[in-house]
Amino acid sequence: VDEGLISREQAIGILVILYGAAGESTASLIGSAVRLLAEDQELQARLRAEPVLVPAFVEEAVRLESPFKFHYRVVRRATELCGTPLLPGDTLLLGWASANRDPSVWADPDSLRLDRPQGDRHLGFGYGVHFCIGAPLARMEARVVIESLLQGTSHIAADPARAHVHVPSIFVRRLQHLHLVVR
Repeated sequence: VDEGLISREQAIGILVILYGAAGESTASLIGSAVRLLAEDQELQARLRAEPVLVPAFVEEAVRLESPFKFHYRVVRRATELCGTPLLPGDTLLLGWASANRDPSVWADPDSLRLDRPQGDRHLGFGYGVHFCIGAPLARMEARVVIESLLQGTSHIAADPARAHVHVPSIFVRRLQHLHLVVR
């Protein structure tokens, strides 16, 4: 703004998008991570015994339950992708959830594995120039929440009387309700 490259209104728009994306993705990540914990008592016990594994768990939570289901991009110049010609103006839908479970990339892609080699190479935070600038903060926030939750409890389970509910959205994968039994 000070250099005159964008207007104040454009800057505010950018900040609103960044703020919204940050809140949405972090809420999604934490909710999904807690749900994964609630569904696996052995995983809880292992993470309580070995808290050094919590960062690997956070990465697997992002990989398995990507906060955003997809993003789209517009092709700028004629190219080819996997044998398909693409023209300027074509729209691509980049499916993070699908890519993060691609069996040609991930061994046992539907399983949560704390020993996954290069487990942080998922696309849950985007990629390249579109990589989420808030990813380090989201990872830290999720790690702190999970560590605190595990330290402050001996048991976390989904409430069998009340199902969890996801926000009805084609774009985000976030829990609207997650009912827990905690001791």
